[in-house]
Amino acid sequence: MVSRPPPPVPVSRGLPPPAPPTILDPPPSRHTASRDLRAPHEPFLSDAPPPADSWIAVETSPGEYRLIVRLPGFRRDAITLAARRRRILHVVADSWEPMGGHFERRISFGYDADLSQVRAEFDGEILRVIVPRRTPALTWYGEARE
Repeated sequence: MVSRPPPPVPVSRGLPPPAPPTILDPPPSRHTASRDLRAPHEPFLSDAPPPADSWIAVETSPGEYRLIVRLPGFRRDAITLAARRRRILHVVADSWEPMGGHFERRISFGYDADLSQVRAEFDGEILRVIVPRRTPALTWYGEARE
């Protein structure tokens, strides 16, 4: 009787765990020391700082990342989400109202975030963003059989 080798066992690729989401520093302010050199017209983007009561939080679960962003005084049509370099989600909101402002944050994700499948909803104050997580593919290692 001839014994056969055992079938191959699925093994993960040995990838390190993905980096947790990181909220990057906001881009530098457009405020300049030489205010006299500004154009005589209003800028396209709001030059005001974000409202003091705006904030962002990130929650992690096995299947997705959830971003909760408080944007009081902003409208849905003035909020933009953009994926950059497949790892960074850019959240921008502008309000031209008297107490409005400019909110901008970049969130860096690990390799498991699927930024092509982002979903978002806004209820007038809270923006909820869902970023699905990819599961790493399993590979089969073993000797070739004849």
